[in-house]
Amino acid sequence: MRKVILFVLVTLVLASATASAQVQSVEIVPFAGYRWSGGLSSIQSIPDLDVKDAAAYGVALDFNLPRSSAAELYWSHWSGDWDAELLTGGNRSGSFSRDDILLTGIWYAARPGALARPYVTAGIGASIFYADNVDAVGKFAWSLGAGVRRDFNEKLGLRVDFRWPPAWITTGATVWCDPYWGCYPTDTGEFFDQWELTAGLIIKP
Repeated sequence: MRKVILFVLVTLVLASATASAQVQSVEIVPFAGYRWSGGLSSIQSIPDLDVKDAAAYGVALDFNLPRSSAAELYWSHWSGDWDAELLTGGNRSGSFSRDDILLTGIWYAARPGALARPYVTAGIGASIFYADNVDAVGKFAWSLGAGVRRDFNEKLGLRVDFRWPPAWITTGATVWCDPYWGCYPTDTGEFFDQWELTAGLIIKP
């Protein structure tokens, strides 16, 4: 997990340094909403793991750039329950949490001053999974999204935001054979999908 966090920090620092010379304004966006969750079906001895939907919240720091775009430091927190059907019979349940820390690009479809400004987003960073009595696990993460914002005045605005932040979860191992490089062990797994819909207050200091 340390390597994942270090990668994220280096990426954020380099990107922020590159964009700082072009920043036109800064906005703080606290947000809250709901996150829907998929499940996992490739875990050994667990044919079906169902993750429950739950609330999500966080904060974003947006750096507005030229050409109707922005760079965003994005943090979102989610905690939810899970139910697992065991291959040997019976069920188990529990809960876990997930923090997403991402560097995101935002591209607006309208210029500042428009009544409404639709946008799309794409970002990379890290997802940190943790639960009681279990070591935290960091995963490389990325996200895609879209939304719309409405500016009320020079100090406040509102945005509605939808994002898809999948995370690759390793659930097993296998052997991969290549005609040129031979055979070697490799991990197997699947994407843990979640979909987040939030509303955020845009604060312009």
